[in-house]
Amino acid sequence: MRTFIRQHKQAWASLKKKPGFVLTVLMTMGITLGALLCAVTLNYLLLVEPLPYPEQERLFVAEHKLIGAKNETKAVAFTYPGLVHLYKSKEAFEQAAMLSYGGDVIISHSSQPLINAAYVTPEFHQILASPLALGRLFEASEAIDTYNPVAMLSYNTWQNEFDGSADILEQKITLSGISYRIIGVLSKDFIEPELGEIGQKTNVWMPWDYNQAGERQRESFGNISGNLKFVGLLKKGVSPSQAKQLLTPLVSNRWVEGVADTDFFKGWSIEMRVRSVKEAILGQSESIAVMLLAGVIGLVLIACANISNLFMARTAEKQRQMAIQAAIGATKTHLFKAMLAETTLLMFMSIVLALVIAQTGFYIMQQYLGAVLPRINELSLNPITFGCAVLVTIAFALFFAKLSIRMINYRALNTTLQSSGKGSGLQVSKKTRQVLIASQVALATVLVFANFSLLKDAMKTINAPIGFATENISTLVLNFSSTDFPTQEESIPIMAEVMEKLEALPQVESISQGRSPIDGFSIRALTNVADNERYTPYLKGADHRYFNMIEQPLIQGDNFTLVDRKDENNVMIVNQAFAKQLKADGDVLGLQISMGGPDPFKIVGIVKDIAIPGDTPQDQNSDAVGTGVARVYVPNGLGGQSFMLKLKPGQTVSREQLGKLLAEVDSRYSVFSFNASSDILTQSLFSEITTAVTTAILASLVFLLAGIGLYGILSYGTQLRRFELGARMAIGATRKHLVFMIIADNTKAILAGFIGSIVLFSLAYIGLSEYIQPFLSWQMVPMIVVTLVLIILVTLFACYWPLRQYINQPAIFSLRGSD
Repeated sequence: MRTFIRQHKQAWASLKKKPGFVLTVLMTMGITLGALLCAVTLNYLLLVEPLPYPEQERLFVAEHKLIGAKNETKAVAFTYPGLVHLYKSKEAFEQAAMLSYGGDVIISHSSQPLINAAYVTPEFHQILASPLALGRLFEASEAIDTYNPVAMLSYNTWQNEFDGSADILEQKITLSGISYRIIGVLSKDFIEPELGEIGQKTNVWMPWDYNQAGERQRESFGNISGNLKFVGLLKKGVSPSQAKQLLTPLVSNRWVEGVADTDFFKGWSIEMRVRSVKEAILGQSESIAVMLLAGVIGLVLIACANISNLFMARTAEKQRQMAIQAAIGATKTHLFKAMLAETTLLMFMSIVLALVIAQTGFYIMQQYLGAVLPRINELSLNPITFGCAVLVTIAFALFFAKLSIRMINYRALNTTLQSSGKGSGLQVSKKTRQVLIASQVALATVLVFANFSLLKDAMKTINAPIGFATENISTLVLNFSSTDFPTQEESIPIMAEVMEKLEALPQVESISQGRSPIDGFSIRALTNVADNERYTPYLKGADHRYFNMIEQPLIQGDNFTLVDRKDENNVMIVNQAFAKQLKADGDVLGLQISMGGPDPFKIVGIVKDIAIPGDTPQDQNSDAVGTGVARVYVPNGLGGQSFMLKLKPGQTVSREQLGKLLAEVDSRYSVFSFNASSDILTQSLFSEITTAVTTAILASLVFLLAGIGLYGILSYGTQLRRFELGARMAIGATRKHLVFMIIADNTKAILAGFIGSIVLFSLAYIGLSEYIQPFLSWQMVPMIVVTLVLIILVTLFACYWPLRQYINQPAIFSLRGSD
């Protein structure tokens, strides 16, 4: 132990003399290892760590796939009666629950906050064994069809909206005109399964009976909703495939009976999909985590190559000191232990910094990536993180010590001492330098190409023209706080007065009744009366001012009129994509389209296509190939509770101001949401923006580390050739000749690096083909060219810059002091 302590004291004393060396190693390894610990912990959480629920291996979701007449998947979503039928059957599942998501406003609260609501059957929290801070979970008294108005709060809602009130279980809250008695508060430690949108946290839990489905939806087998979920514990001994075989005929036969009177669904069926809750939660996030880990590992390898070069240079510098140690009896093992003490101290300091960076990284990810990666709030320094930190510290300490000691010719150390070091200094061999150059180029090429490819795809989506205006436009959605819903006739004069007061606001330039195009579409089944061909485009209700407000051009035909809306005329406007699906030449004015009712709709206009992030074509028939997303517009009613406000430049309207305005018209109405269209658009592009920022940062770090590494290696090689350069200049060599000589000497290593990058990419493709395949296309050729050009430019700079201090001086400067 004394020897161990003495060695580390000596190592520390030696390192203190080289603060620049220590700082470089500490910052380079600390930052890259911090990123590695982040990525490793994230991958363990998503790919390995079980969910925090009992019997999670038996916890599965059942999903409802609509299969078209051509055996194609039309949608993956439940119908309301189909879900209830499955729930009541108890087939294949020992215990099952239904879940529906929605939003609401707590009218009884002074600030009337907008909250995320979830409506569940009692089994949901029983299956999850949800921990409580206060009260109780839902019980049989809150089962389906009991209509018992009670509610549970999340811990954060209790703290933030009710100030952690001790008598919360004695209070009631009012939502949509119904007063709910609070019976429980979930624990701070409760982790909600992200079965809806990633990152969405439920504020208030209510019994299933109070979900927001209308009476028509509750009875219709033809309407689907992505908000309806089914989760349960599979019976012991029943596999997911067996459950699928049991559930598919049960659900499909009932659905076919339910839509027997609807010609549109002839030949369609239902196929059930059963998969684990963990798989449902993760979705595509596994590929994101794996690719992030691969990129960070590459970053660490580049950093490792850089630090290797520093350690080799330091070993050469310490040659005389080691020769003295050898002369007084130190063996090669003693020298290794002394070097290991230095590398251990450096790696220990680096890993401490890495842990701080990792914790900071967890916080940043939780703040900004909650909507991209599931389970992100579970990230923390854990035994896996610390175990990885210990292994990394030991591995790199041993690696750098071994690398340094291998440079030493122990038998030649005495000769070095006798000659005072002249002419016999340790040098990093040319072969080693060439290997380091090739490895840097190979790793940098692969990582830069990968990051550029992801960045290009993300930027393409972010910068794609959307085809409509969002500037100064906001969407206002009203909330109705009573169970006594007004009829359409009763709503029309109320909404007319609301519009009149909104238009009278000095900040408002114009107003349209309806939602923003970013969040106002639904999918609807339509039939072309002429050929009975069926389609499922996106549909939206719009008023006569909608297209003008968002500046979406009308290409052919007529716009809606106020008369169309008042008389509920069966007219329709389609976009270019749907027009081309209906007829190859897009000439569809006057065409009759059935929406399932007795009277078809007549197409009276065609508008230009728009692009909304996340929307994909719903029809994949041959006529649709090459077209964009099909969209259909019909006149909306005069009693709608959504409005678009176009504000004057530089003007704003507050939620509070709108709330007061509504109260003047009818106290039953309040503000449900009020959001700028530009904010909604940014939110819809959040995943792409995050990808762009992350890949840009990684690509920059790769360039920085690769540039520093290549500069260090080539600078060292140039320094070794100082006398040669001086001699060549003395006999007439030009600056241009010397520059080309240095570049030519390193060309072989650079080419080897490019070949190595091809090998690395091929290996990555073999191991990660499912993640890489979607990015492979001829469109990647420009990215390959850009990557190669940038890497070559960095390498050329690293060749030239160290050389300039010699070629810009007289030859005597390089020859002075040479042996």
